[in-house]
Amino acid sequence: CLHIGVGCGEISILQVGGITPPETHVARTEYLISGAPLEQISIAEPLASNGETCLSPQAWELVKDCVIEGRQLEDRPDFHLLLRMDESKYTFPTIKYATQLYDTRAETQFRLSELNICRRYIPSSVFKQIEFGTLQYVNEMRTISVIFISGSGLDVMSEKGPQKAQELMQSVQRVCYAHEGTLNKFLIDDKGMLFLLVFGLPPLVHPDDPTRAVLASMEFAQVFERLGLIGRFGVTTGRSYCGVCGSAKRMEYTVLGDCVNLSARLMAN
Repeated sequence: CLHIGVGCGEISILQVGGITPPETHVARTEYLISGAPLEQISIAEPLASNGETCLSPQAWELVKDCVIEGRQLEDRPDFHLLLRMDESKYTFPTIKYATQLYDTRAETQFRLSELNICRRYIPSSVFKQIEFGTLQYVNEMRTISVIFISGSGLDVMSEKGPQKAQELMQSVQRVCYAHEGTLNKFLIDDKGMLFLLVFGLPPLVHPDDPTRAVLASMEFAQVFERLGLIGRFGVTTGRSYCGVCGSAKRMEYTVLGDCVNLSARLMAN
């Protein structure tokens, strides 16, 4: 099942955190994107059925002259379903050639000699495998404890939003690292904040990781209360896939499994 939402507009890019994990000497930073386009796609994506693409009004204005619109959306007439490209004006080979001609990603790729520049964004265990050329060895099945956190009350687009986001991230990092856990994800969209924290990833593996996760979640609740934010928490333990997902050009270290999904459901309830 694949349905796509497309938005367009200005975004804010923040780098938050800066607390050093216990297993390394390099401070960890999270790269955060927020803004109107994320709010737009959160509306557009549910409007699209399986196999459809829905565009926000802002995105539609940029492409309406070169595409053909699909069925009308009665509930949200300002959003538009994309049927296909208008091939009387453009063809797929033309578009493909244009994207390749103006693709500048190769100019901004990191060389291995520059790897230390992005070290603060990469988990230390993964960084070592990249450095030694043995990244395939990070993929494994292991028992972990997972905390999903959903938060609301933080608007990073406001005047004091970035400062509050920094304070929140540093507080979460301090609690997580005090219990020797790992912060895997941090996202912000129109629904609020989403954290994914994992206990039991190498090299920080303990027999009492489930207890550490529960104690950490109780401290996270205090952090959210102190900052005047609303937080919901889901904690589970189980066997999950821990490793990289994606292609050679773009991959991410993550955790997947039933216990991860259950943690997200507990958080939502």
